[in-house]
Amino acid sequence: MAKLYVSEIRSDQEVETHLVVAEKQLRVARNGTRFLTLKLADKSGEITGRVWERAEELMAAVPSRGPVFIRARSETFRDELQLQIQEIVAVPREQIDPADFLPVCPVNIDQLFETLKGYIATVKRRPLQRLMKAFLGDRELVTRFKQAPAAKSIHHAYLGGLLEHTVSVIGLIVKICDHYPALDKDMLIAGAIWHDVGKIEEFSYDLQIDYSHVGRLVGHIGLGLDMLNDKLRTLKAFPAAEAMLLKHLILSHHGDSKFGAVKLPMTREALVLHFADDVDAKMNYVTRILSDPAGQDQAWTPYQPLFERFFFRGLPDSLEELPKEPEAEEARGLQLNIWGGKGEKLESRRRRSEDGAQKREDQ
Repeated sequence: MAKLYVSEIRSDQEVETHLVVAEKQLRVARNGTRFLTLKLADKSGEITGRVWERAEELMAAVPSRGPVFIRARSETFRDELQLQIQEIVAVPREQIDPADFLPVCPVNIDQLFETLKGYIATVKRRPLQRLMKAFLGDRELVTRFKQAPAAKSIHHAYLGGLLEHTVSVIGLIVKICDHYPALDKDMLIAGAIWHDVGKIEEFSYDLQIDYSHVGRLVGHIGLGLDMLNDKLRTLKAFPAAEAMLLKHLILSHHGDSKFGAVKLPMTREALVLHFADDVDAKMNYVTRILSDPAGQDQAWTPYQPLFERFFFRGLPDSLEELPKEPEAEEARGLQLNIWGGKGEKLESRRRRSEDGAQKREDQ
């Protein structure tokens, strides 16, 4: 049986396919009935599934973060596609193809890495050159850096996403530095490469992308700082001031403590890295939202809780041509009509006055 991907599921469809359980939770409906709610995923996306029969029994039988076979009926509820599951069975990993479940960067990884090396080659300051050489010379680090995702689900949430995000952030930084030449471009390029490097430890990515234990407990900022310190210890006489500023970029790149920043950005370069990082992450996420066909409205996306708004996709083809401007006489009448009945009376009175004047002239 050919694999049916989440992105291919439509409303009112019989669904039989293999998916991975990303989350599971036993809940209670308003009438007291217990039901099982699941977040199911493959490389094309995620979908919510619900089980109403034998919920407690299946809660114990369904694996946490493991592959399952499901038979279900798809439906749309509150503008969200979901599955009403009739059958769900755990399956051995050897029966599924891991390539069906891990999304991959849409851009060629080798090309992205060549672009990254091109940016690194522009770094002029000797200490930072040495640090970048040490980064490129660490084969294990580079291999994992090229493979890691940048997030679990929000932005660049696929294999190679960390590399793609890093290259994009550096591209933004280079343009900003061209506009503001007083900025320390060498420091910013180095900071952009190291700012998210801890994500190679923060996430696990077997059949799905999830947080590792150390990722949940420490996070990529702390992990990245440790990795940078380990690398700096291999470099003799690395300037303390350079190391301090580079560490500040890592600790402050989330911008605010409520978003996970350890320190607020306190240099121009720290501000630039934060804004470039934030813009690239949001643009990647919003682009994915806009391209997602979810929802019944062609012009608008479903409500996005993270942004607390809808996003406008654009007018459907049938509505792309706006109404033509009315002729002058028609426009004058239309303007009066906004006052309802009063406008009609005013227009009638104007015409009677003009008719009376014309009659007086004729007389």
